[in-house]
Amino acid sequence: MLKKMLTAGLVLATALTFTACGAADSKKSEPAKSVTAEPAKITASVKYIEPTVNGKPLRFLTKNENAPIVYYTKDVSAKGLMKVYKALGQEKKGKVAIKVSFGAEGEQYLDPVLMAELVKDTQGTFVDTNGFTPPRHTAKGNYGMAEKHGFTKVGPVDILDADGDIDMPVEGGHHLKFTRTGSHIKNYDTFVAVHRFKTHYLPQLGGNIKNISLSLGSISGKALIHSAGKNDRSYQSADDDTTARCFADAAKAALDFKKGRWAFINVLDAFKAEDKCAGAQDRKNIGILASLDPVAVDQASVDFEFGTANDDATRAAWEKYHSVNVLEFAEKINAGKRHYRMVSVD
Repeated sequence: MLKKMLTAGLVLATALTFTACGAADSKKSEPAKSVTAEPAKITASVKYIEPTVNGKPLRFLTKNENAPIVYYTKDVSAKGLMKVYKALGQEKKGKVAIKVSFGAEGEQYLDPVLMAELVKDTQGTFVDTNGFTPPRHTAKGNYGMAEKHGFTKVGPVDILDADGDIDMPVEGGHHLKFTRTGSHIKNYDTFVAVHRFKTHYLPQLGGNIKNISLSLGSISGKALIHSAGKNDRSYQSADDDTTARCFADAAKAALDFKKGRWAFINVLDAFKAEDKCAGAQDRKNIGILASLDPVAVDQASVDFEFGTANDDATRAAWEKYHSVNVLEFAEKINAGKRHYRMVSVD
């Protein structure tokens, strides 16, 4: 169990000015005997922290010992990423998949060099699925984007749906009864989901819940999510809340399909704001966050980024535009918890 907490203050100087949001071939591996992920043993030297942003505490930070731990480093580098990953104590068995997004043409993506040490340590393979738009609508084109963006120089690459799909059931979801991903997912036993956390960008929250839901879906799976299960062939949009609930459903499916085999890392590096949220400016490096709970790590990332709002009304507007309620919907179906404790690994 956890030792008594040592509290150390950490103040983030995150100065953003703000004005309301507007529209802006893998060999088959032997099955793992038992893949579990347990937190690293907490010692007396652990540094529980209570960061503030603009003089205010992170909104969902708690001292509750039952809350999941989010590990944090200010070091945005391959070494920093490894520090938070190692703190998780994930047990690696079988073949390791590093779930990333290879990035579309002109899209902001995570520099794969940041994951070089992770790939070496885990002997992991970068994995992603195809998308609606060219060139990522085919496995060949998607692999080409992985190559163009430098992933193939860092580690092996696998397009999960290059050889067909597989369904993943949704237990107790909001709308979906199942979702769909690439058949190659069966070849992997341990999963590390690494994402470049993006808020002031696309409308949907760009965190790890999206990384293991929509971004894990095959083209057919993406169609199911966007249409709330009504269409598995092409893009069909639903309202924002329904879409967010379907993201939560699909994330729950992935977690249950490979139960206890996931770890999650969000990178909050320097990032160019591209939406029309009033006053949003380019982000400077904040740090890297990791957790065994995808909801907790996304919520902590939201708290760092949207904690910069000048008032509650501004934050509420940003959260509504970017469908941050996906985290609430995920929590309601037991995909994770929004309240978290935070530990510094620096």
